[in-house]
Amino acid sequence: MIYLEAPSSPMKLFHWLSRSIWRSWFYFRAGYGTYIALLMGYAGNLVVIYKLAVVGNKYLEVVFYSLTVFAIFGVLISVPTAILLGLFHVKRTGAYAADASLSTEANPYVYKVIPGKEREVFLPLMVLTAKGLAKVMREQNALTRQDKEEFDLVLAKAESLLRGQMIGNPRQKNIP
Repeated sequence: MIYLEAPSSPMKLFHWLSRSIWRSWFYFRAGYGTYIALLMGYAGNLVVIYKLAVVGNKYLEVVFYSLTVFAIFGVLISVPTAILLGLFHVKRTGAYAADASLSTEANPYVYKVIPGKEREVFLPLMVLTAKGLAKVMREQNALTRQDKEEFDLVLAKAESLLRGQMIGNPRQKNIP
């Protein structure tokens, strides 16, 4: 969240400024990389291909007598081709699944509880529910020693999450 006005204390101001700069950097990269660079690169490729392949070629210059005609033809051919290749990439290759898997492993919230409603409401509610269920099962003598050990292990992990610790096996970074 970018605040409308800067905070008054120097430490809060530093934090606000630092956060605003990093958020702006993220938005810049997303906007430039996704939209501006893509469109500029696409247009640049059309111009370069036209200049190198069409201009001076007596056969192609007859068909593509202007850059506009070439660009229209290029868009009509390349956009559907790119859509089909993207569909193939997502549905038929392992590259997309590998990308999703690596992104999930790199996400710290796969191994930590998400701040906000997960940490404040959902996980504590699940812990209370599990503790109540264990109590009812104990009173009815339906909780075996093995079940109790499993309950205790899972509840210990939940308590670790509530304290902000990680669980599971986060991907180790190789530091040279």
